[in-house]
Formats: sequence, C-alpha cells, structure tokens
Amino acid sequence: MNPSLHDVATAETLLVVSDFDGTLAGIVPDPSAVPVHRGGLGALARLAGLPGTTVAILSGRGREDLRRVCPLRAPVVLAGSHGAESGEHGVTLTDEMAAALESVAAELDSLTRSDGSAYVERKPFQTVFHVAPLAARDPAAAAALLEQARLVYAHGTTVAGGKNIVEFSAATVTKGTWIAAERAHVGAGRTVFVGDDVTDENGFAALGPDDLGVKVGDGETLAAVRVPDRDAAAEWLTQLAAARAAHTGIPSDRAARCQAVAAGFTAVAVQVTDWEAQTPCEQWLARDVVAHLTHWYPHNLARAGVDLHLTVDAQADPLGAWYELARAAQEVLEDPARAQAVYAAGPDEGKTVEQVTNGYFIPDVFMHTWDLARSQGMRVGLDPDFARRQLRGLQGLGEALQDGGRFAEPREVPEGASAGDELMAFSGRDPEFGLR
Repeated sequence: MNPSLHDVATAETLLVVSDFDGTLAGIVPDPSAVPVHRGGLGALARLAGLPGTTVAILSGRGREDLRRVCPLRAPVVLAGSHGAESGEHGVTLTDEMAAALESVAAELDSLTRSDGSAYVERKPFQTVFHVAPLAARDPAAAAALLEQARLVYAHGTTVAGGKNIVEFSAATVTKGTWIAAERAHVGAGRTVFVGDDVTDENGFAALGPDDLGVKVGDGETLAAVRVPDRDAAAEWLTQLAAARAAHTGIPSDRAARCQAVAAGFTAVAVQVTDWEAQTPCEQWLARDVVAHLTHWYPHNLARAGVDLHLTVDAQADPLGAWYELARAAQEVLEDPARAQAVYAAGPDEGKTVEQVTNGYFIPDVFMHTWDLARSQGMRVGLDPDFARRQLRGLQGLGEALQDGGRFAEPREVPEGASAGDELMAFSGRDPEFGLR
C-alpha cells in the first residue's frame, strides 16, 4: 500500500523535492518569463523551516537560470541541470563535456527557425532543442523537427525526450540519482517528489515503498498520486505543509524556533504581489512590515555589540531584505558567542541576545506574518499553540499594552475564530481585515 499524505507529513525526517517548470511554474515560449505559482512556492518555503524537513527544487534548468526565475532561497536547496549543479552532489564540467555539448548544439542550430519557434538552448551540462512555440501553432511540424533532432549525432552525450524538447546531456546525473543521493545525505525516512515531465520519471523510479510520488498532469507515470494541474499540485503541497506544521509544532529550541517562524513569514512574503498594499497596521504598507523588522532588530542587537551587517534596502527590495535578515538572525542564534552576548545597559540590561531574540523578535515576526498575509487578502494559519502563548503574554500586560500607542484597543472576534485571529484581534487588529 502506498503511503498517504498523513504518513509522509508525520515522518521523523522528510525530504520534499519538486520539479520547477510545469510543476511550480507554467510552460511558456519565453522560459525567462515563466509565471510562478506563488501558492506552491509558499508551501515549500513553509516546509523548509520545519524540524526534520529538507526541501529542494530539482530542475532541468541551469542553477543560475533557476535562481533568476525562482524566488526561493536557503534553506530551500536549488539544484540545477537535473542535479548536476548542486552543492553536495554536483559534478565538474570538463573541457571534453563542454566540447561535446557545443558539437551537438552546432548540428541542432541547422534545425532552428528564424522566428524563434524552434531554438537551441545551451545549458551548463545539457544542450536542448525546443519546439514549444512551433507546437502551439503547428504540432505536426514540431513533431517532425523533434524526430530530426533525435537523429543528430550525440557526440558521447545521452539523449532524452520531454515535452516539446529533445535534450542532450553530458552528465550522467539524473533526477533519480540526485534524489537517491540527497535522501542518503540528509537521512530522510520518507521522500516526496512532485513532477510533471518525462524526465521526472527517473525521480519517481528512485522512490522506495515509504516514499510518495506526485505526478502533475497527464501521461504514463510511476507516481502513486496524480493531480491534474499546477493549482492542484500547489494545493497538495499546501496541505502537506499544514499537516507537517501541525505535527511538528513550533520547536522549543530557540534556533529551530526562529527558523520555523521565519519560514512562515517567508511563505507569505514569496506570495506578495503588491508591496504597496495597506496592512492592518494603519501607518504601514506591506513593504513597511519588512522595513520595521530590518530596522529595530539590528539596532537592538547593536546595543549588545552584535552587528548584523545588513545591506539590502527593505523599501527597494523587501523580499531580498527579509531573506538577508532571516539568514542573519539564524546565524546569530547558531553562534554561541553572539547568542550569549549580554546587554550592558538599556531596557534589556542583563539579558542575552538569544533571550531578546526569543522574547521579542520571534513573536514580532510571528505576528507580522498575519499582517503581511492580510495585506494581500490571504488567510494564514498561525500555529495555534504558539499564538495562545503569545496571547497570554499580551494579556498579562494589562492596560500597559496600549501604553505609548503600541497597540490599539482589543477587537471582538467572531465565534469560532482561530487562535491566530484571537491574538491579532487582542492586539487591536481588525480580524476581518483584507477578507471583505
């Protein structure tokens, strides 16, 4: 019997791998302008911060090309060229391999169309002949060109077909070999792989009886689960992320807690389409939420002698600034010398950086995740136990909660409201903001 979503969500250690084009992004004639599915990216971002969970995007694109079109960053692993370009399991491109690829490309160039409907793509480890633009208007002509491309002398490369492509690879790494290597590297008890193309079947074939493959779209497959399209794939990943988050909860270890809460913020941030949108905080637009976090936390840590060296402007590049801050905060907590630095004066005198981060920064990120989501008209499932803990802390402040205008008067919440909505309403936010 194949494992269920619940089985993989509750695994002690879990590896989640997803293809990119056709799975997290649309297939369009211009590969540099693919529409990404923000919901799917958000689910992977959330998963990547959970305990015992490793997330990777495994693409046929070159890794630098993948970085240009995919907004996810560490702790998500970006593996390009079917895994040939990745930190742990990558290979070195030799002069002989490069020469073979160029020889193939030179022969394929004779099959291209001047209008761009059939073209050659040169990747670091592959040469690919594309006919998607031609197939959109003349499927028969596209199929004939693909047949001609398959007859090109391979010059020692391996040849594989895909959706409207023929690919010549100088590397022996496949998605299947990469998944097997990464699974062993991280010690994953279960693995999930989501893909849509013929090249993804290598990945499905590498899965074991405790693993789960999810096929997106039509076609024969070794995957146990099939979803019809990218929307359904994103929904499946969202359900997996929610189930695993409910299983793991917010960790007690402070570094792991920071990573989990930050991942929740990232999951929303990668879905933002309007950084000028109003938030539930009256004076702030969406980008101001990030600017607030990137301002007060580094300034606070500086009083303990810890310099985060942030360089990205939150107003100009809010997502980039958030990534930089999240990475810096995580590095501080994982560095005993900086985490245990003590404030010598001020309101935090005698406390350590770790204590201040745990007591103020992590809850601030947690609550502003809700603000950022509502600015985009999104609901977000804040961890209920952690939300109740924060609510008790605010309730303990009594009337001091409104001192200095930090919080507005508490709002009423509808019956059956989530713990997250109760927390935010108590802090003065409109629990229906962005949903009307």
